[in-house]
Amino acid sequence: MSKKGTSYFIIQRATAVVLIPLAAWLLFHLMTILNGDYVSARVWLENPWNSLLIGAFVVIGAIHMRIGMAEIIIDYIHSWLKDVLLFINWLAAIGLIIATLWSVYTISFSG
Repeated sequence: MSKKGTSYFIIQRATAVVLIPLAAWLLFHLMTILNGDYVSARVWLENPWNSLLIGAFVVIGAIHMRIGMAEIIIDYIHSWLKDVLLFINWLAAIGLIIATLWSVYTISFSG
């Protein structure tokens, strides 16, 4: 258990570094389709590269979020509620990943 904190520290920093270019890419593309309509946004998301990068952004972001929230919960909650909140944190991250990947898959391959 002594190396668990170190690995979480490294994973959180690595996800932060990976999220920087993904967030820049996403912001740039969202600015380009900002004044478009629903069809243009859907066509943009149907591009396989855009779908892949959106999925990667959400998966990596959810992992980063889960580790950060777990650290906050562990540091500030010192009762039975800590285990409940850590479980809810896991469920929220997994739910976010599943919902986003399913949505991107449905939009990308619905034809």
